[in-house]
Amino acid sequence: MIDENMWQELETRQQTPGRSTRRLYPDSPHDIHVAVTHPALRRMLLLGVDAMTTDTIRKEIYELPSTRGLQLNLSSMSGHRYELQVVLTDDELTEVFTPLVSDIVEVVRDAPTAETAAEAAVRRYVRWQQLLRSVAREGLSRQARCGLFGELHFLLEHVLTAVGQHTAISSWTGPRQTNQDFQLPGAAVEVKATTARSPRTIQIASERQLDTAGSTPLALAHFVLDDRQRGLGMSLNALVDEIRAHLTAPSASQRFESLLIQAGYLPSQRDIYDQDRYTLRRSEFWAVGEGFPRIVEAELPPGVGNCAYTIDVSALSSHSVTAETLVDLFRGTHG
Repeated sequence: MIDENMWQELETRQQTPGRSTRRLYPDSPHDIHVAVTHPALRRMLLLGVDAMTTDTIRKEIYELPSTRGLQLNLSSMSGHRYELQVVLTDDELTEVFTPLVSDIVEVVRDAPTAETAAEAAVRRYVRWQQLLRSVAREGLSRQARCGLFGELHFLLEHVLTAVGQHTAISSWTGPRQTNQDFQLPGAAVEVKATTARSPRTIQIASERQLDTAGSTPLALAHFVLDDRQRGLGMSLNALVDEIRAHLTAPSASQRFESLLIQAGYLPSQRDIYDQDRYTLRRSEFWAVGEGFPRIVEAELPPGVGNCAYTIDVSALSSHSVTAETLVDLFRGTHG
């Protein structure tokens, strides 16, 4: 586990220029290290690759746009050995860097080959670039804030109260851009939230979002919120802090902080999220199964994809379930 203590140990001053390194996951077939340079104290993630592997990623790396505070380098070390280096170049992104490299390591360590490991690392780096560009100085968009509030409300009120904190936090997969926002032991759950006064439809992002092809039971949760400026209700910050107070295990806390950043909730922008206050007006839950109005991938003609669509809420009454039934479903105890 990469944490601040590990970085601080590596940052202990040494007498000669160079770098301090620590290998991660020695049982992995891949050469993965974290490092700190001296005397500049630049934090780095290092992935050792061979010359053949560099041929598959070199062009993509050199064509990447620059990102303030981060660099992705391909450096020749000796002979046929190279390093793929993710480097923190601006202390303003220090709080982002640990979740970033942890996320990259997670997809790299079990990759079947050196080539797939390097390609996965570059893809993850690009996704983080896109995230950091999309979160402007004004923070998350109002729609994104509402969506994040809905996911965190579901996590606090319906998941953390039903399963252990490690399972609860690991089940929140929305920030990792999965098809559904939660992947629980007994079911997947997609969460939608809106501040519309009288919402009649629900927006579905793709033909995979409500697809049960994997045979895992699927549910749809819908929260209708009031949004007021500095009024009654709970801010996004207050909801985040309440979840933090429930997490007593350091590993669960660290994973939660990483997921928040992947969702675009950056520590440096916390002040932005104090003004919007949300009050829950209505909660609705539906089991997604036979007869549920939806578009699924298997039913599309060849060549058709990326199908965003809307569902009329009035068509879902026969699929309604209670919160208690939903909890039983994702606990795997619903008979």
